[in-house]
Amino acid sequence: MITNFMWYTQTKKSILTGVCTLVVFSSYAQSSATFAQKLFQAFQQKDTTFLTGELASNFSIAGHTDAGAKFRLDQIVKNYQISKIDIKADRKVKRGHVMQLAILDKVNKSINAEALFDTTDKLVHLSLFDQLYGMQRMDSAKLRAVIPFENHNGSIYLQVKINGYDKPLRLLFDTGADGMAVSQQLADRIGLKITREKNASVVGGHAKIQISENNTVGLDTLNIEKQSIAIFPEMGRDGDGIIGNTIIRRYITHIDYDNNLLSLYEFGGFQYSGQGTLVPISMPSGVMVLPGQLDITKGKSYAGRFVFDTGASYDLICFRPFVRQNKLLVSGFKPEAQAATVSMGISSPTFLGKSHQFAISPLPPMAGLPITLMGGTADNEQWQPGVDGSIGIRLLSRYNMTINLAESEVFFAPNKLHALPQDFLIRNHQFGWDNTGLLKALGSVGTPPNESPLKNGDLIQQIDGYYVDQLEKNPRLIGQIWLKAKENEITIMLKDNTQITL
Repeated sequence: MITNFMWYTQTKKSILTGVCTLVVFSSYAQSSATFAQKLFQAFQQKDTTFLTGELASNFSIAGHTDAGAKFRLDQIVKNYQISKIDIKADRKVKRGHVMQLAILDKVNKSINAEALFDTTDKLVHLSLFDQLYGMQRMDSAKLRAVIPFENHNGSIYLQVKINGYDKPLRLLFDTGADGMAVSQQLADRIGLKITREKNASVVGGHAKIQISENNTVGLDTLNIEKQSIAIFPEMGRDGDGIIGNTIIRRYITHIDYDNNLLSLYEFGGFQYSGQGTLVPISMPSGVMVLPGQLDITKGKSYAGRFVFDTGASYDLICFRPFVRQNKLLVSGFKPEAQAATVSMGISSPTFLGKSHQFAISPLPPMAGLPITLMGGTADNEQWQPGVDGSIGIRLLSRYNMTINLAESEVFFAPNKLHALPQDFLIRNHQFGWDNTGLLKALGSVGTPPNESPLKNGDLIQQIDGYYVDQLEKNPRLIGQIWLKAKENEITIMLKDNTQITL
């Protein structure tokens, strides 16, 4: 079909060519018309190469960026049909300019769409693309639910119902997973039906899993329909399973650690509250990725891309390819303990110690952040995770956070835990503060829990004669205790006055 294609500038000059009808009253007229023409051509020819030069570096579809966005764009262009594009308006905004479109589909149904362009006239997102992948952008962000959560040393556990199963499940909110997952045993009890199999990426390698589709997930007053759930032979963690990015793909998600509340808003105009910093995120393959800067020792700095992982109980882990490429284990790093990380049955050796500092860019750096470096095995030397590591909940829980996938950003606001000292190791036992200001035993490294004199969650009153408030006010005391513990026993006094010697 050939119709008139024209645009009108503010000087009312007109040009005629043949593709579709465009009417624009704006200084962006020419670039808008060029984009609309190429968009129409892409759909007519089923070829995304018409749009290659029109996409911003942070172009996204329903929060997915990079390879994830390009894959979805290819699917849309090949499978969705349009017969006409009209430009209705174009206005300047802080981030660039917004173009209003009227798009006719194959049955001539008119769809209003909004395209955001950056200051270089490159497309950041188009609402029609988002809608086709389940993301609705509203004018304002309406609050949909406020959900209390269980805070276990920063890890977030939610009460969830699946398919009306009577007993609520205790699921870990895990942004390091692209969806939901339960064990085979629990799936059998709930009655989940297997519909397909797939290969899944786990830390250190890959594993084959089964998938159950078209489930209904109840979260407080919300029901999430048509949800897929992965089924693993074993989960190997506390709780009944995980609920991953199912939530953040559907709602602006605010995590309030000071009050242990999760607030969910519709995607739309949103005002962040409090003093904080916006951090850009990407999502190339189903999980969020943050930019980071690691100074392994003073003067040795490495930029990387790290998974935003609320399901990981550590501060920061660097994956094997990043460790090997930058020779981190031989760069002056001094490991304090050795252990292993196990993910879905795949085990990798790890080395724990302190970094000089680490920053989620552009947040201020955290000095002395504990880090874990992954060693090599036959299983993980060929592993290509596509990212450099993972930022875990012990670091993330020092902030109240608002995850806004529609705008590819997270708002970080320091919370009560932020001002307290970093986690630390004494004789292979890890200690750290929680969001209520209590110092706890967080676990032992390389020692089975039943062989450790300290239980996870034990509340600490004194370490080597120093009260907890003294350690808070003078963190250098922690370093002195650590040095002393290399050659001498250290006495720990718990809140109930029990004394333990390490």
